[in-house]
Amino acid sequence: MSKQTKSLKIIRWLARILGAIAIVILIFGMVGDLNGFKSNTEIFTFICFPVLVIIGLLIAFKWEGRGGTISILGMVGLHIMRTDLVSSLEINAFAIPGLLYIIYSVWTKN
Repeated sequence: MSKQTKSLKIIRWLARILGAIAIVILIFGMVGDLNGFKSNTEIFTFICFPVLVIIGLLIAFKWEGRGGTISILGMVGLHIMRTDLVSSLEINAFAIPGLLYIIYSVWTKN
């Protein structure tokens, strides 16, 4: 097994493990957030994060590039709607699995 193949496997499994952990955390957080929205901005923010991130990470288990892109687009949408969260490490950590999936997809040309 070449060094690059081993690195790709590590990236893929790291993305899968981190993605699964993120999905569980986001689902628990999402359930607590379903008590009602006060504005359209809150609804769009909720769709971007956590809904699009969860959907993207679930799709990424089968199609890494597509799912990672959806997940990252959800994070970008969140940061467009809520610019105060750009520097939040706790929120931005959820982008790591999506970025790893995109890296894997680009390196394997998937």
